[in-house]
Amino acid sequence: MVVHQGFVARYLLRTDVLRVLREAGTRIVVLTPNHQEQYLRAELHELGVEVEPLRASISVVMRSRLWLLLYHLRTYTLGEVAATPALREKYAGARGHQRSRNRAVAWLINAALQILWRSRLARRALLGLESLLFSPRLHRDLFERYQPDLVLATSPGWFVADALVLREARRSGVATAVTVLSWDNPTSKGYRGARPDRIIAWSERMAEQVATHHDYPRDRIDACGVPHFDPYRRDGALWSREELTDKLGLDPRRRLVVFASSGPAHHSHNLEVAEAIARAVADDSLGLPVQLVVRVHPIYFRPDHSTPIDAYRQLAERYQHVHIDVPEVNSDRLRCDVPRSDNLRLGSLLKNCDALVNVFSTTTLEAFLLDKPVVLVSPHGRAFGDYAHIRPLAQGSAALIADTPADVVKHVRRYLREPALHSEARRRLAVEECGPSDGHAGERIARRLLEQMGVAVPGDGSAAPEAQAQLSRVM
Repeated sequence: MVVHQGFVARYLLRTDVLRVLREAGTRIVVLTPNHQEQYLRAELHELGVEVEPLRASISVVMRSRLWLLLYHLRTYTLGEVAATPALREKYAGARGHQRSRNRAVAWLINAALQILWRSRLARRALLGLESLLFSPRLHRDLFERYQPDLVLATSPGWFVADALVLREARRSGVATAVTVLSWDNPTSKGYRGARPDRIIAWSERMAEQVATHHDYPRDRIDACGVPHFDPYRRDGALWSREELTDKLGLDPRRRLVVFASSGPAHHSHNLEVAEAIARAVADDSLGLPVQLVVRVHPIYFRPDHSTPIDAYRQLAERYQHVHIDVPEVNSDRLRCDVPRSDNLRLGSLLKNCDALVNVFSTTTLEAFLLDKPVVLVSPHGRAFGDYAHIRPLAQGSAALIADTPADVVKHVRRYLREPALHSEARRRLAVEECGPSDGHAGERIARRLLEQMGVAVPGDGSAAPEAQAQLSRVM
């Protein structure tokens, strides 16, 4: 398993994906950049999982100017790119920067991209050329030592670490599988960097996105759901309101509004939104007694560039009934790695809130799974409808969209009065975006992986006795 960041650890190591694979007798080796950190080694040792160093990163690509050029071409390439105007906008910004440095190079890159956007053959040739020239054997010793039956990553090469390990597996004749990590990845990260044998998407919609934008055979993509959302569909898995208020020191008599902040890129806007809701709570302009919990995004604590959260703490000091929820971040090296308990904590906040406010984040889908009203914030009127993965939400009637902090307050007030507003659309979109949502996505994904390795498992997700005796290896 390639675990290059904390959200991958949440997806693969702290869900039923790992449990079912282990119960089937699978030997698992995790490749991770923080292989020496004691908390992770202890956690995985207890589960019978081995930990080895992940040596693949963007620094490997940067050793070659040609490789870096090919990598950047892929970053701004997708099939049917007209359907993803946000990616083209991202490229326009990069092109402006490149033109200021070298107009001739900028012209050549733009000419190449015009061809790549129009030609499936050109895109496949680009990937083939990069794979042929740049597939270093960074983990040769580990492949020889463990002789894996399957290499598992969480992207088909959108992330450099995944691309390099998947290419290495292909050179070694090892089967490969990919489970898509995040909601936006197929439409926002550029063209894939490897050719895995199978891909597991969240939903049928995501499967179509992978096939369309990445020239990947649709019949080799499964839609299995989201494993870390499984507790949201299981009775009793999340805390009750009484447990939540007791653990977080909240007032059980007040309604609960949760603001899930975006990353530091919109830090000042996050604070404006939080301040607006806090003032509305303080002056009772929401029409009901309310308390606000500001959930700080874990990316604030990324080890390479942390962002101070003092302003959030000061907000809680200035306003009564305002609380700051700070995730516990485990690692000094693995970005955004939080313990299993934090997923339970966030899910319980969403389960028991009366309205969620966020900046078009995946917490929207989590709230939809729990049938909770959502106010989507568009910083400074930004057109989030241009993002392909968000378009069904922005164009539909499942949430209210706020362009200003004042709009946020207005929409929260309305949802507090009408909690059933948009309920049917929320439930529909939750299924369309998250795929099978029955609380067993982790088991379903693990079964697909076991089947790919030739390990027979019954339909209920538990491994058959003969499968438990068989030793397969996943790296």
